[in-house]
Amino acid sequence: MLVAPERAGDGVRPLEGWQPVTLPDLWQRHWPGFLGPVWYRLDWQADCPAEPLALNISRMVMAGEVWLNDDLIWRDESLVEPLSRSWNLPRYWLLPVSSQREANTLWIRLVGSEHAAPGLGTVRLGGSEQVWPEYRQQLLEQREIIFVSLLISLVLGVLFLTFWLIRRQERTFGWFALASLLWSVGLGNMLVTTAWPFTNGEVWDRLSQGALALYCPVFCMFIWSFGGMRFARLGRVVWAGAILFTVAAVLVPQMYIGQLQLISAFALRLVLFVVAMQLLWHAHRVQEARLMLFGVFMSALSIYEFLAFMGWLDVTGVYAALSAPALSMVMFLVLATRFASSLRRIERFNDELQATVDSTRAELIQTLQREHQLEADNIRLNERLRLTHDLHDGLGSSLMRSITRIEHGEGLKDAQFLSVLKTLRSDLRDVIDGSSVVPAWQSPQEWLAPVRRRFIDLFDDLGIESHWNLPEHWPGRFTPPQLLALTRFLEEALTNVLKHAGATRLDVGVRAEAENGLSLWIRDDGRGFEVDAVLAAGTGVGMSSMRMRIERMGGRLRIESRPGETLLTATLQGEREGSRIPEGVPLNRSAADGRSGS
Repeated sequence: MLVAPERAGDGVRPLEGWQPVTLPDLWQRHWPGFLGPVWYRLDWQADCPAEPLALNISRMVMAGEVWLNDDLIWRDESLVEPLSRSWNLPRYWLLPVSSQREANTLWIRLVGSEHAAPGLGTVRLGGSEQVWPEYRQQLLEQREIIFVSLLISLVLGVLFLTFWLIRRQERTFGWFALASLLWSVGLGNMLVTTAWPFTNGEVWDRLSQGALALYCPVFCMFIWSFGGMRFARLGRVVWAGAILFTVAAVLVPQMYIGQLQLISAFALRLVLFVVAMQLLWHAHRVQEARLMLFGVFMSALSIYEFLAFMGWLDVTGVYAALSAPALSMVMFLVLATRFASSLRRIERFNDELQATVDSTRAELIQTLQREHQLEADNIRLNERLRLTHDLHDGLGSSLMRSITRIEHGEGLKDAQFLSVLKTLRSDLRDVIDGSSVVPAWQSPQEWLAPVRRRFIDLFDDLGIESHWNLPEHWPGRFTPPQLLALTRFLEEALTNVLKHAGATRLDVGVRAEAENGLSLWIRDDGRGFEVDAVLAAGTGVGMSSMRMRIERMGGRLRIESRPGETLLTATLQGEREGSRIPEGVPLNRSAADGRSGS
């Protein structure tokens, strides 16, 4: 094989300057700094001109054209910038018999680029049964294996990027996804055959160089995160170096891109070897099987690739580059195992959680059943207590009035005794019915008329002067349960006056309070009692019954007592309805004032 530079750059084959070379050849070794086209020449003779021959060229850096004698066999799409990129693309042709002679010359014209090492790969000429297998081997090594590696890196990158986007706290997945995508950019530079979408092919080299420079710290972060290691200072150093290489890939002059690629490749392999040793040592310290397995595999691959890069192993470069996707597959298996283990833990947790939920549900059902039983018991007790208070306040009051009348009378005639029994029967019916049906009283006078009628004759017989100060209209709207509670309170208070007070004068009144309130008050001039002592002793059912009734309706009971005067005031809040009654003033005194019986 002979080679000669095309000094004029006019596409004409040089007539002089030819020198023999051995393929593969880099012409920068012969003419340093020369950037013009170069012609390669191969003279050969056909033993059997009638038989077709096959031609295979492993690579042409960067673009070229092939001639057989004076016939053009093939030409790259672009021989000017942006150049076609045939540097990693093997070529195969069947030479036409019509173009062959007894003495033949194969002409190969190459157009190089300043950023790449221009030259020619191996050339094979012979029968198709001999050349075709070599071409297929080259295509496998230079294209198909790299394409499969690119596909693996992209799939793993997108897969783990999706995992990380769904679960951001899994930073290991994020670093692994970013490392896979950056490595994919580097592999893509080995497959593209045009400069598109850029205006110059060197942009692809600069982009690939920057991606591989950033791949180094990203891969380190993945390994450290995966192994649970922290190297803050070392991480800053690695990141600083990667950023420096990236800036250099963008700014370095075109002629130095090749040297920068060699330096970056060496640094990358050195750093990965160091990280592999770190992981192996860490796995040995923590005695974790998966880290140990991954550390051994990564260390072996990094040593293998480093020796292949340095040329100390007789192995094809593309197989050495396969260590990265192989390592990615191992990382995928390890991470997938970890992910599956996490899923199993989640499933066990779900089973335990379900068992806990079932147990808690059963306990809750039992608790609710107990609460329901307690609530039912409480309702029965409250009903009994209410019945007790109603019997005490209602029927007890009637019995007390009847007893008092008998004690202070001269006996009862049959008609009078029958009247007493009917009154007791009516009061007992009210207690049993629970006062669920309460009449709608039109005024306070109508409301307290039955109570007044039952007590007024007895007061007259006992010589107790009674005054009833009742208004003609309600100061607000009050519910029947509220009025019933006040009625029972009044009956109990009047009964206590009969039983204990020894009074000669009694005043009963209703007045308006602030915010649509109503107060029912009873005042007598009896002997009085110690309020605090009676309440503390809790011996009187009537006193506690009165207080409980009023408080149950959301009201308040005020008791004031001293010798010669006792005042009980029950206050409830209602809704405003009708005209406002002056606060604290007895309502319509003239309507019901006066001594009983007068």
